[in-house]
Amino acid sequence: MKINSNITAYITNNSYTQNEKRLSISTGRLSSGYKLNKSGDDPANFAIAAKMRSMIKGLDKVKTNTTTGMSVLETAEAAMGDTESMLQRMNELAIKGSNGTLSSSDRQNIQDEVEQLMKEIDRIAETTEFNGMKLINGSFNDRGYTNDLNVKVMDYSERTYAGKYSIKLEKTGDKYTVSDVAEADRPAGYNSLAELFGTTDATKISINHETVPHDDNTSTDYVTIKGLRGTELRVKVEEGTITADKLELDLTGRGSMRLQVGTEEGEVISASIPLMTTEAMGLAGMDMKTKESSQKAIDQVSSAIEYVNRARSRMGAYENRLENTDSFLGAYNENVTASVSRIQDTDMAEEMTEFTSMQILSQAGISMLAQANEAPQAALQLLQ
Repeated sequence: MKINSNITAYITNNSYTQNEKRLSISTGRLSSGYKLNKSGDDPANFAIAAKMRSMIKGLDKVKTNTTTGMSVLETAEAAMGDTESMLQRMNELAIKGSNGTLSSSDRQNIQDEVEQLMKEIDRIAETTEFNGMKLINGSFNDRGYTNDLNVKVMDYSERTYAGKYSIKLEKTGDKYTVSDVAEADRPAGYNSLAELFGTTDATKISINHETVPHDDNTSTDYVTIKGLRGTELRVKVEEGTITADKLELDLTGRGSMRLQVGTEEGEVISASIPLMTTEAMGLAGMDMKTKESSQKAIDQVSSAIEYVNRARSRMGAYENRLENTDSFLGAYNENVTASVSRIQDTDMAEEMTEFTSMQILSQAGISMLAQANEAPQAALQLLQ
């Protein structure tokens, strides 16, 4: 029997201390709802859960980006819808003007209405915006440049591969032709005609152009070149004159609206929104003052309607893609949230069982520690 070293009390106190620590941990888990309240609880899983929580917050923002992108495209597409309605009215006027029963005053009235419709189309193109950003004035169209000051790239289709190309675009009389440049004559890094249009066969490359006269006796040619793979390039030739012996094109593939639809770098959807002016549609200089010009206007308006329809189809494709992206992000967020919940959230039933057990052991420890502390008092009986 010893009074200086109460081993029984030490053992009981140690057990009590351990139970108290476990009771404290269990209390923290029950009160917070998390079984990982500090990194020491489980360092590996704590790091994984922290990364997943960051991903969940990112996915919430990405989902917002996606829905906002859909709103942008819907706004642009609605403006294009109004433009198409006006083009349909212009088509009616062109057909009406092609009839030989109209007087000169009737044709002037038609021309007056056409001019107002064209001004409204250009106004819509210039003023349609979202959050202060112009949408259909070419701000979000893919950029393209040439080495000829007289030749400007107006538009190219999404299926046209971005890159640098060296080709020959020539005008003979009232006809445009396109041909390849010999490899030795192409600048370094510039590709061939076949790589741009998918072929060098002239019969498989269609070229159409519209000449628009100006009041100063000059004119501008709007040239559309279509190749294979859905490749289409539209250029504007000032005064119908090409000064470069070979046309060097730089189709950047940049300029479109980039929508961040993922939590990592590079997870973007690029939305190219075409220019929606009358010039871009090939309507610049159109008039219906005569029967002949009205008949010509029918084809011009028809081409413009096709241009707008292609643009609206592109907007619809983007919208459908973003809708699918939004659906995917919802499921992705749900699964990641479920995963992090399994790692960090407290199982309340299991933890309550642990808490009750530790509470009973803690109370029993207090009782046993009191009994152990009374044991040395028995030594007093030996001194009596």
